[in-house]
Amino acid sequence: MPRITTPDDLLRLAPDAKSLEAGRKLFYSRRWRLVGGDGQWLWGEFVYGPNPNGKAIESAVQLTTGRFVCTCRARQRPCAHGLALVLMLKNAQDRITVIQPPNWVRSVQFQAERTAKAKAKTLEGQRSADSRQSDRLDLMGSGVEELEIRLLDITRRGIADTLAQGPDQFHAAAARLTDAKLPGPAGKFRRLASLGADGTEAEVARTLGDLYLFVRAWKNREELSPDRHDELLQFAGMTTRKEDILSRPGREDHWLVMGIVQGAEEKLRFRRVWLRGEQSRRFALIVDYAFGERPFERSWPLAASFQGVVHYYPGSYPQRAIFPNPIPGGRPYDGLMGYASFTDMRNNYQKALAVNPWLYSYPVYLTDVRPVKDGLKRFLVDATGEVIPLHTEYQNFYAILAVSGGGAMALFGEFDGYQILPLSIITGMGLVEA
Repeated sequence: MPRITTPDDLLRLAPDAKSLEAGRKLFYSRRWRLVGGDGQWLWGEFVYGPNPNGKAIESAVQLTTGRFVCTCRARQRPCAHGLALVLMLKNAQDRITVIQPPNWVRSVQFQAERTAKAKAKTLEGQRSADSRQSDRLDLMGSGVEELEIRLLDITRRGIADTLAQGPDQFHAAAARLTDAKLPGPAGKFRRLASLGADGTEAEVARTLGDLYLFVRAWKNREELSPDRHDELLQFAGMTTRKEDILSRPGREDHWLVMGIVQGAEEKLRFRRVWLRGEQSRRFALIVDYAFGERPFERSWPLAASFQGVVHYYPGSYPQRAIFPNPIPGGRPYDGLMGYASFTDMRNNYQKALAVNPWLYSYPVYLTDVRPVKDGLKRFLVDATGEVIPLHTEYQNFYAILAVSGGGAMALFGEFDGYQILPLSIITGMGLVEA
């Protein structure tokens, strides 16, 4: 809104020349009554019948803001009645009386004041939110600087020497990153700590490479595309408002609950629910949190299906989503298609990783694998004989071994580039928990 200081400034707000000309005609009319003002507002009543005391159009102008209010049927504002009042202020101030505003004007003033206060409160809230976000970005930036120093130090010492110092160093690094509001990179260090004696130099090198890629991307984040920028912030730990997600276009489909992961970090419990669209053949990840013993907001039974619109978080390879109004599917789910081999799975994983290098986990449906054991190590083997280890935290190996009978089975799980975490098994009776 341009600054309003003179009547001419108000007249420039006219939507077109036709409206301004109509205002000039009404300016000369003798049907005006109760034309008044108080220095902040200008108002008048325009009689539209033969009776001078009859019904009238009520029109008012807030002089300092250019707010025009009128009870006429004109679609555009300012209308001819408001412009006529401004012309009186400019050319015929003797027609304006300084009086107390009538009740209808008081009502208009009250509404305008309430709207102004609401806008001011919203603006103040936005400024406060922007300030908090700026402070958090500064804290995260300091954490990234410290992370870079730590990575360079590991590079100088060598991976073998780093592994020899044990997992405590990785736990300490994760704690420092968590304090810097960087839970994504912190999770990478926690995974290194969890590898223990099973960790290899190749796995450590890859994780450190991922972290250094994050450092470089963070320092050049202003040059990234909007989708890549959003994905970087999501990996770092910056959340997106639910209202902003729901304002994005959604995807309507029939969604099947394929797998559920639950866990806890201190008093905060988390749950990851993987859905698969029947028509789109896309996965959607619903992430929920709950404190203490409080229940999660919604129940997602394994193998249940729901109809509705899913809204994805922004990104070039979106996975996480919000499902605000799921409706029970009420019909069979069709369209499951999976990978026949680990080679096909890896090829698609690499394509996804090329689009979004910050993928936390990748959903995989494997149609022909069998569980095997070699000493204390547990694996999945595909039809070609290729082997991928099961996740080190997976505890139900003998359950899937019993279901499969040692033979081939169809399995859904999460792949992190190293290991597979089984979540469900597809049997003749449907999906069962793995």
